[in-house]
Amino acid sequence: MTNAAVPTRPGKIIAVHVAYESRAAQRGRRPAAPSYFLKATSSLADSGETISRPAGTELLAFEGEVAVVIGTPAHRIPAEAAWDHVSGVTAANDFGLYDLKAPDKGSNVRSKSRDGYTPLGPELIPAAEVDPEALRIRTWVNGSLVQDDGTGPEQLIFPLIRIIADLSQHFTLEPGDVILTGTPSGSSVVVPGDVVEVEVSTASARTGQELSSGRLRTEVVEGPGDFDADLGSTPAVTDDLRIDA
Repeated sequence: MTNAAVPTRPGKIIAVHVAYESRAAQRGRRPAAPSYFLKATSSLADSGETISRPAGTELLAFEGEVAVVIGTPAHRIPAEAAWDHVSGVTAANDFGLYDLKAPDKGSNVRSKSRDGYTPLGPELIPAAEVDPEALRIRTWVNGSLVQDDGTGPEQLIFPLIRIIADLSQHFTLEPGDVILTGTPSGSSVVVPGDVVEVEVSTASARTGQELSSGRLRTEVVEGPGDFDADLGSTPAVTDDLRIDA
């Protein structure tokens, strides 16, 4: 089987705010229905690239996630048909700069759409090989395991097929679109010099063979902090944001 490639410039990147039971417990609030935000496609980065934390900021947080890549158009589909529209899954890191979170009021435009803030890959696991309730997501910081969770019914608040079907009720999901399906507990702040790695893995539903996205590797570096206060909001940190990050 020839694997489809990880998309380099999808039409849409859609991210779920909270989807994991462990994350909801960590935050102290459990959503009744999924909610979403969009990330700029220009935020995509490959494995091995660096991510810049602007000088003068402090709350750059990683979020290891399962990324679902759409393979065929999906419009108003039922949940039981959702996986038929998926090309594959891979690893993603939904980085966010909490110093810029408050002015966005939940849209995350400035905090999460910066260049390089959505590393993706390195390999796509074909959807035909995958049980969407049997994926494992792991994240390491400087070699230490900090996130380890799965997509089973006791782990996800909203199953992957429900997320896909729900989104398709509101707009057409097109080939190459990427859905970031939320992060489990363990997300935290990283600093320049840190290396974050994320991997999605599963046993093939067809052969039982271990399948992996490979480790998505990102090194944090310090970047310029030349924000212009005359143009818009500038980074600001509060104790509440420190706790949230």
